[in-house]
Amino acid sequence: MQHRCAVIGHPAAHSLSPALHMAAYETLGLSGWSYEAIDVEPGHLDEFLSGLDSSWVGLSVTMPFKSAIIAHGTPEPLVTALDAANTIIFGAVDGSRRTSRRESNRCYNTDVPGMTGALAHRGLTSADSAILVGAGATARSGLAALSRIGVRHAEVIARSLERAHASLDEVAARYGIDLDVVGWGELSAPGGLGTDRADLLLSIAPVDFTDAEAARIVRAAPVVFDVFYERHPSALSLAAAAAGRVSVDGIDLLVFQGIGQVQLMTGLTPDPEPLLAACAAELARRRDSQARRRDS
Repeated sequence: MQHRCAVIGHPAAHSLSPALHMAAYETLGLSGWSYEAIDVEPGHLDEFLSGLDSSWVGLSVTMPFKSAIIAHGTPEPLVTALDAANTIIFGAVDGSRRTSRRESNRCYNTDVPGMTGALAHRGLTSADSAILVGAGATARSGLAALSRIGVRHAEVIARSLERAHASLDEVAARYGIDLDVVGWGELSAPGGLGTDRADLLLSIAPVDFTDAEAARIVRAAPVVFDVFYERHPSALSLAAAAAGRVSVDGIDLLVFQGIGQVQLMTGLTPDPEPLLAACAAELARRRDSQARRRDS
């Protein structure tokens, strides 16, 4: 019997999720399972879902559908709290087609346990304070994850204080986190963020910091977590390693949120190490390919 899964988003072709999930299927000894990246344009989510047949088990969901997908399944409490789901697992089928009944599907958020899992894998299981660089949707998942490891005070560095409060105040209050929001200029202040200002620095801003900026920023905490894998290894990750800080990166997050998805889709739990290696190898392969195209 065929079991189909995929990541959907716009764009989706860049996703490392197929490399991750296919590596998981291999390590788990699963045959008949497939996973692909599918680009779904905004406004076409309903049409895409209605065309799936009974071979489909579930989907990983990335931007811009993390909120829109909730209308197509019953959300777990974490999804409701954050208004964001990154996984849908399909339920009932009608003949050979998926039903459109919301109650037959389930929506989950594995980003939050993925963050705590990535931190634990690098040795951090508890903290009192944190700095968040950026204040978008990922920061809301970040606050939920921070609350799970005991953080009660978080300082947010944001380009717009107004938008940061609108995005994060309700979530911070829900999880009992005292929130301070400061301007982006804090990063370039003469003393920077200082040294060991918090237990953890979590960067959720898609910014390419210069080497000098990164070197100043990583002094602020003994553990530095840059959630984006597209620029792996990022300037922050490299600076953290050079400074003797613990570096947690976007591949760590990708793998641990992916492990949660594999569990939901297959009922089995893969070991993280082969998945970390597979994602790093695929990223290196893509960069080598791009370099050859530039040189040709």
